[in-house]
Amino acid sequence: MAVWTFARLTLHEAARSRFVLLTAVLGAVYIALIAWGCHTLLDFAKSPSAAQVSAVGIEVMALFMISFVLPLVAVFVAGASTHHDGETGLLQAMLTRPIRRAELVVGKWLGAAMLLAVYTAVLAGGVIGAAGLILDYYPPHPFLAGGLLWLEALVVLSLRMLFGTFLGNMASGILPLMLYGLGWMGGLVESLGQALDIQAMVNGGITTSLVIPTDALWRGVSYFLLPSVASGIAGQAVGRGNPLVSFVPIAGPMVIWAVAYVTTVLALGGWLFARRDV
Repeated sequence: MAVWTFARLTLHEAARSRFVLLTAVLGAVYIALIAWGCHTLLDFAKSPSAAQVSAVGIEVMALFMISFVLPLVAVFVAGASTHHDGETGLLQAMLTRPIRRAELVVGKWLGAAMLLAVYTAVLAGGVIGAAGLILDYYPPHPFLAGGLLWLEALVVLSLRMLFGTFLGNMASGILPLMLYGLGWMGGLVESLGQALDIQAMVNGGITTSLVIPTDALWRGVSYFLLPSVASGIAGQAVGRGNPLVSFVPIAGPMVIWAVAYVTTVLALGGWLFARRDV
């Protein structure tokens, strides 16, 4: 019950903030801009089939930008860090009740995760729906793509909760985003290594994906956005070394590792918070 109470409080706090309203408005503008671009493309395309080919690129690039936005949202929707709440005296008032500290961490994480699920569904669904209704292209596995996109945001959210147990609001928000950037750069190094056939660079990218699996998850998202014909031998050859998309599905062990990563980082945050002085 305490976990759900803190989850509701997190959702209530987010709903009252102007941040949610502003992001909702900007999200609507973003989807409208994508829809306008698709409509303009349809008017000037040489043929409907050519417009559908362009729709694939529009969806991939639009969701690529969303994959940057969701980690930013994950940093802010979690609210103030528990370390900051301890410094302001708010924790002392809450922890006088018979609740465990880990329940507070998990509750805040759960509320933020639910809000991120809504963001993911609205933004990704809006982009896919706009391209589908106007250009008549729907990706073969939109729900798998959306699920991996949400999981990518949860990785950053769990890191935010972990760092928030011993750092203030700014530091606990910046560090997860820096790690996110590290993951993207590691993916770029791996792609260059594949293109240039340099195994050391490929190994470095794989190691970075184990440290933070966000870029590997994005590549899984991009694969599920592409038409099934792109996953053939020719598509794999074209996609070799591509820094933005993957023409091969994400490995099952990597998805398992990402889920375990989220769970372990969150558990570590709860464990550290339970042992610190407030």
